Amino acid sequence: MEIEKDSALILKEKIQSNEKLSDQQIQNFLHQSSLIGELLTVPKWKPDKFVGLRAYEWRLLELSEIPYTFTLEKVKEWLGILVKYSNIKEGFSLTGTSNGLLACHNAMITTILIRMKYQNEQLIKQGIEWILNYQNTARNQDCSWKGKDLYIKYGGCMKKTPCYNGVVKSMITLTEYCRNFECTQEIKKKLKIGLEYILQHYVFKRLSSDQPVEDSIILNFYPFTYKTNIIEILNLLDLNDLLEDPRCKEAINLLIKRQRSDGFWQSDTSFMKTSWINFDKLKSPGLWISNYILQFLNTWVKS
Repeated sequence: MEIEKDSALILKEKIQSNEKLSDQQIQNFLHQSSLIGELLTVPKWKPDKFVGLRAYEWRLLELSEIPYTFTLEKVKEWLGILVKYSNIKEGFSLTGTSNGLLACHNAMITTILIRMKYQNEQLIKQGIEWILNYQNTARNQDCSWKGKDLYIKYGGCMKKTPCYNGVVKSMITLTEYCRNFECTQEIKKKLKIGLEYILQHYVFKRLSSDQPVEDSIILNFYPFTYKTNIIEILNLLDLNDLLEDPRCKEAINLLIKRQRSDGFWQSDTSFMKTSWINFDKLKSPGLWISNYILQFLNTWVKS
C-alpha cells in the first residue's frame, strides 16, 4: 500500500531537486501540511520553565527540518519566546541562567536560529563563541566555564571525557554557521578538530572498545533531539566532505544493513513523547527518514 506523502515532504523534495517555486507555491505546501499543523500546536507548558522552554526548543528543532517554515508567523513568535527565555549573553540556557547552560542545548538553540534565518546575527554569534571558548573536543581538556550544570548534572558534559552528544551538536552548529555566514579561521580550526574527534570514534564507537558510545546512537530515529545517532553524524560528515574517510565505512554499512526489504528505512524510537511529533510512524516504512538518509548515501555511492 502506497504511503500518502505530506505536502511538507513534497516541498522538501522539490527544494532538494532545485525546482524553482513561487512564494505562493511554497506557502501552499506549508499550509496544506498536516504534519506542520501538528507541529504548530501550542505545547501545554508555559515557556518560562525548563520543561516548557524545552518543548518549544523541540518543536522548533523539528520545524527547522522543513524548508521555509521560518516564514510562518507562529514560528517567528516561538523563536522570540525561545530567545527571550534562553539567552544569557554568553550563550543559551534552558534555565535562563549560566548555571543551566548545557553544551547540547546551547548548540541546538544556535542551530535553530541559523536555520530559521533569525535576524539578530549577534545573538547567533554568542552561541558560536561559547562553542569556540568552552566546548572541549578531546579528552582531559580543562574547561573554564563556570556554570555548574555542565559538570554536575546528566553525567557531566565536560569532565575528562566530553559528552559525545555535545561535541556532535556543536560541530553541527559550526557547520550550519559556515554554510550561512563568514567562516573564520578560528571556526574552521575548531570544526576540523571536532570532526577528527568524531572520526576517531569511527562515528559511533567508544575509543576504548568496539561498543557504541551509547545504545541510542545506533538506533534509527529522525528528527533529532539532544540525542544523536549515526544518521545525523554521517550527514554532518557528508556536509564537511568527509564521508569517504575509511573510518565512516563501518557506520555506513551498519546503516545500509538496516534498510528494509521494501527499500525504506524506519524510525525505531522517538524521545520526549509528551512534546515530540513523529514525522514517520514507528517501525513502518519511513518516507521522511529515508529521504534524509538517501541525501548523503547517494553522495557516498556516487563518490
